[in-house]
Amino acid sequence: MSIGAQRVMTLRTKKSKRTNGVDSPNISRYTQRIPMPHNSVFVLGPNTNMQWLHGVRADKRPAQQKSEEERSFGGERISLTFRQIGTFTSQNNRKIWGQGARNKSQSMAGWVRAGDDAEMEAMVIAFGRENHQAEFDWLAEYGKGFDVINLLPVTKPKLALCRHKVANLRVQLSLLEKKIPYDLEGHNIESGTMDESREKRHQSRPWSHGLSNIENPIFRDTDEDSSETQGDLAILFYLEKLFPCNPSEVSEARDLKSINKRNYSRAAQSNELLFAWQNLRSQSMGSKNQPPTTSNRPTSSGTDMATVAFEKDLDIWEGFAKENKPFIADQHWTMIDCAFWPVLNEIVQNWKGFRLQKYPELSGYHERVIKREGLQSLLAEQGE
Repeated sequence: MSIGAQRVMTLRTKKSKRTNGVDSPNISRYTQRIPMPHNSVFVLGPNTNMQWLHGVRADKRPAQQKSEEERSFGGERISLTFRQIGTFTSQNNRKIWGQGARNKSQSMAGWVRAGDDAEMEAMVIAFGRENHQAEFDWLAEYGKGFDVINLLPVTKPKLALCRHKVANLRVQLSLLEKKIPYDLEGHNIESGTMDESREKRHQSRPWSHGLSNIENPIFRDTDEDSSETQGDLAILFYLEKLFPCNPSEVSEARDLKSINKRNYSRAAQSNELLFAWQNLRSQSMGSKNQPPTTSNRPTSSGTDMATVAFEKDLDIWEGFAKENKPFIADQHWTMIDCAFWPVLNEIVQNWKGFRLQKYPELSGYHERVIKREGLQSLLAEQGE
């Protein structure tokens, strides 16, 4: 809709795909100029939009060369564009669904992929092709959808790693699976140094939300409050609340209490397994470092007890893997996979007692997960 001084809407046919972006002398491009006086409406249909470029160019002619209609309203004009919207976002701009998104229905809405440069670039390229190709294939270019909404640089969440590889991998695996881009910050993990102020902040932490009461990874979000979450498990629960691994669990109104109960109990069990593993390693290393005297008998006995306790816990997870194949807590990926798989990987890499014959379900589960997109690169960053 054009309100105010008259302007000219210019339409020009797009370049044919057959010319490879170069005008051929045998293929003419046509131009039409349509005056748009005050209170006029220009309706652009899909077929015209496919074949023609359109726009109102700036009129730089001197006033004396313009018509009375073009000089009216002081030469000023307001343009209102009405579009049929087919793609939607939630009120906080975290979820997206609709014709132009990956997930087409609100019940299966996906999460906005903030800072995904590759996705943004692909969308911009598709825009360019649509604007210049008369034979533009909408389904091929736009059919799968895009889950980005901002073409400008965005602020990414910050993740400060700690000195515990399992804790770091838990959080990074969750961010990887949820496709949340982030920037790393913090101290040098290899040297183990940490600034004094951060050391003081960690000294009074309980064990309930992570692996350590001395130090934990820290996740700083990009919301208005710059929310800070400390501890690997606490971060996993925070991310799961905002970005559930399987949105259908929420949208289908399944028993969320049972899901939360499962997540809390299995997350705690994954920590219990890790503590049992660390205890076994500590006992084994202690017995190896001591001379062979009679005083070593309690240590050997302690190692045997630690082995029994550890294997008992691992047997429980072997049962979980068999019951919930292909994943560890359900038939789809859940936050428990993020909590447990890094523990299992630590065991597989360092315990000679982990054998395919004894733990076939966990062995298969470990191999399936390690092939997931991006995980190999993440492990390489950790030096594995």
